[in-house]
Amino acid sequence: MTKDLQTRFNNGDVIEFDKPTIVLASASPRRSRLLDSTGIEYVKILSGLDDSEFNYDFPHENVTHKQTRKYAEAMAIAKLEPFKNRIVNGAVVTADSTVFCRGRILEKPHSIEHCREQHELISGKTNYAYNAIAVYYNGKITSKVLRVRLRIKPLPEHIIDEICNEPEILDCAGYRHQGAIGPYCSFKTKNSASIIAGLNVPVVEKLLKRVGY
Repeated sequence: MTKDLQTRFNNGDVIEFDKPTIVLASASPRRSRLLDSTGIEYVKILSGLDDSEFNYDFPHENVTHKQTRKYAEAMAIAKLEPFKNRIVNGAVVTADSTVFCRGRILEKPHSIEHCREQHELISGKTNYAYNAIAVYYNGKITSKVLRVRLRIKPLPEHIIDEICNEPEILDCAGYRHQGAIGPYCSFKTKNSASIIAGLNVPVVEKLLKRVGY
């Protein structure tokens, strides 16, 4: 069914559901797994939007925490744009994750070399992960930004090599807390794992209620 919906959406159709339905607008396998683990029913429809076309309109160097928070929220809301007036009786959920380290915003690495450079930067430092979640339902939009503070112990070179060859690593903004980096992460925030993975389900449920779903 989801495949048929994706084809129709790609063709420009308006998608109208017979009953209220959650639409996950994210290609992230981690976000899908988080929803799957809760038993929440949803369909997945991707917008085809290339967020790299607009994310660098924001500064990525010499930024503050406030700017990083604003950036993550703006990105999550912008991802809703293709679904406005195209989804009826469906609550569209989008998210954006970014990492703040020493005045820099770290996005998804575009290559293994870029991934290595980012992990060399966060090694031995306190970093902050910002996860923004946005929901669109019947013309209403709401959003929430969560923050995780964590300390990354110094990463040996061979560990960085291992991290850079892990599955899905190029789909992770700044870092991932699983795999080889796990033992080097010290979290300072409750529910940090789901925030870093990019979709805190209790927050999604609260946002859905806020828009009347």
